[in-house]
Amino acid sequence: MLSYCVQGKTAAKNVIHDSGIDDSQLDLIARLNDRQPSVSTTLYVSNGDLISPADYWQALQNESVSVVHYSDLDHTKMVSLISQAMRNEVLHRLM
Repeated sequence: MLSYCVQGKTAAKNVIHDSGIDDSQLDLIARLNDRQPSVSTTLYVSNGDLISPADYWQALQNESVSVVHYSDLDHTKMVSLISQAMRNEVLHRLM
């Protein structure tokens, strides 16, 4: 598992480098903290997601950003919104 994570981080760094994106564009906390209050954003996080850990988002200080926590779901499950209940929640928030 550790080898997979290291390879993934290396691949991600290569993709970012090759894309020409400025590092400041990747600071999601800063970008969301600067977001206008009229624009609402919902983040779905899980303590089981090693790629985008729930703890990372604790620094977020913007009332227009809602954080929805799910327990013990890995990154693949979070990305695919694995359960019907999760999909329903996302759809409900969009309406």
